[in-house]
Amino acid sequence: MSFWKNVAIELEYKGLERKDLSYKSNVPMSTIHKGMERDSIPSADTAVRIAKVLEVSLEYLLDMPENEDTLQKKEALDIQKVMKLYRKYNVILNQLENLSKKEQTAVKQLVDTLSK
Repeated sequence: MSFWKNVAIELEYKGLERKDLSYKSNVPMSTIHKGMERDSIPSADTAVRIAKVLEVSLEYLLDMPENEDTLQKKEALDIQKVMKLYRKYNVILNQLENLSKKEQTAVKQLVDTLSK
């Protein structure tokens, strides 16, 4: 996968938009837009700023093999992401657990439909 495709995946995962990334990374919106449209490799400075904002390794965004230390850090970040999501959606998860199987299926279908 390319740098910008990985960025798009992370933006979606974090619920951010390109303008949020631009603002938080201090990278011009035009640079982000052109990079995504052309699927080009950004400058090192731009790549580092984006990786910091997205809280992922540069190796991940560049789709490069990672060394063992980087993998351990990434695993720790992945656990942190899961915990953030759990805390964010814990109430909803508990409510879903209390629904009947039929109601759970209906909710899943609704979510599937809305995410398309």
